[in-house]
Amino acid sequence: MTPSSELEDFADALLSHVEAALRASGETADYSQEAVCIIDARNHLFASAGVHRTDEERGIYALRDLCALDDESMELRPDRMRCRAVGRDFF
Repeated sequence: MTPSSELEDFADALLSHVEAALRASGETADYSQEAVCIIDARNHLFASAGVHRTDEERGIYALRDLCALDDESMELRPDRMRCRAVGRDFF
């Protein structure tokens, strides 16, 4: 696997996890205080970090920080480019 395809696979997996975590929480990203911990980036292993702010050193990212403002709905939505930016720290 090339580094760029690993990065794209990671971004897809993280985006999917963020979407699922927000659905499970029942809150919009605007009000979410939940975070995700990246356990193993290469194998796409993520875990809930509970209520937490982003702590890049520990691999913890607030779900809200992995979202961007949608121009049409004016709501925060999970954002592939932000997930990809996180992946650059690992690949």
